Amino acid sequence: MSAQRLATTHLALHGDLTGIVGKHLIYAYENGWKYELYVRDAQTIELRSLMGPMFGRWSKNQAAKLIQLSDDMYKIAWVEPTGTTTVLIVWLGDRRVHTTISYPQWMLDYPDCTLTRYEENLDAIIAERDRGPTYPLTLVSASGRITFLESRDLDDDTVINCPPHKLPPGYATRTN
Repeated sequence: MSAQRLATTHLALHGDLTGIVGKHLIYAYENGWKYELYVRDAQTIELRSLMGPMFGRWSKNQAAKLIQLSDDMYKIAWVEPTGTTTVLIVWLGDRRVHTTISYPQWMLDYPDCTLTRYEENLDAIIAERDRGPTYPLTLVSASGRITFLESRDLDDDTVINCPPHKLPPGYATRTN
């Protein structure tokens, strides 16, 4: 398939992702939990948990499915090594997010091994995941506000490059 035809097919299936690719955002849920997301490219995200019970969790080069839902609304979905499935709807213009997360039971019972960079603790995470139980799943749905939003270059390794506890004071409360 030619590069032009491939690009046209991608656009038809996923919409125009130029409005979300390269975006770096911090968002806060109504319950006070705070997360950071960087859309590294059209298939990859990076994320950090900045506040809440999952504080300490972060991941680089997480495979994700992105689709444009409307002019400035995007759906980003991914499955973590833990078995957690996340679907995030991002309204850039309104600076809002809505997330639905499906947590396997073991994650809620024993989250400690996941409160680090996934890539550095993958063997332990997979062992816990495989030990289970993976069912029942707990479905969590939450809405929040984007408190920080900027555009960055694609594939920028400096955006999410350290664990949350090594961030400078005030990092998670920045606004723009």
